[in-house]
Amino acid sequence: MTKQTEQRISFIGTGVILTAAVVYATCGAGTGSGTDRVSFRDLAGRLDASELTPTETKALDVLLNQEVSPCGDDVSLGASLFNPERCPLAPLAAEFVVAMLKEDYNVDEISTAYVSRYAAVKGLAIPVDGSPRVGPEKPLITIVVFSDFECPHCAKAAEALAQFVLEYPEHIAVIYKNYPLATHPTAELAARAGFAAARQEKFWAMHDTLFSAQGSPLDRERILVMAMGLGMDVDAFEKDMASPEATKTIEADRRLGKDLGVSGTPSLFVNGRIVRGGLEELQARIQEEFLRAAVADRTSQTN
Repeated sequence: MTKQTEQRISFIGTGVILTAAVVYATCGAGTGSGTDRVSFRDLAGRLDASELTPTETKALDVLLNQEVSPCGDDVSLGASLFNPERCPLAPLAAEFVVAMLKEDYNVDEISTAYVSRYAAVKGLAIPVDGSPRVGPEKPLITIVVFSDFECPHCAKAAEALAQFVLEYPEHIAVIYKNYPLATHPTAELAARAGFAAARQEKFWAMHDTLFSAQGSPLDRERILVMAMGLGMDVDAFEKDMASPEATKTIEADRRLGKDLGVSGTPSLFVNGRIVRGGLEELQARIQEEFLRAAVADRTSQTN
């Protein structure tokens, strides 16, 4: 069985307007405390483990008691499932564990993934200054995408990200990072076009144009025609495309991606946490960030 976890949590759109900044903190990873041991059998009606084997349910019991609450409470994940009103992230976190068990991951692998996604104090600090962005300056959710203009999956991701920004214009920002793959012969050229367009504040227009041109030959002459059609100063555009600054920017993005573990495109990070999976997974992660913000907002009001 391929070890690629498929998120089984459906996305539930949120209509709650959240104005507080995200200040999410949890206890360190390790055995949850403050409660008796919890068995999956105690959670009937709260957690569906019906498709797990006996061996997998034993592993589930270990994880329910070993992992901390995703809401920063000093209890285990299992204990937090008894009070989803207090910890709305708990059901999603438990379903994540069950999904990984179904994919034949072992306890240690699931624990590592759980800590990274739910128990870490905060996501990775990814530098975004100077990179093209769309959305508010102080968003609730920041999505950093490492992308390649010749990658068809990147084109689909770009459409989805644009839709999220339209749906949550006050809360979601998207940051673009270049990651042209060596297997795509015109990806580097297209990345340079994006850089040159950004110099004239036309990055996102060029971004959409380049993705829409997938499937047909792309060369320097065609890119210059695109720039002209977008109303740019073509001479300046051409100069910026060939500039050392373009090379430096693209290489810096590529090095950053490698440092973060990027190996293919698109690679997305939601508030510094990498997304592994398709658009359904991305939707679930965005929903989790809204819930994190709700928990943080409630905690700040009670302290």
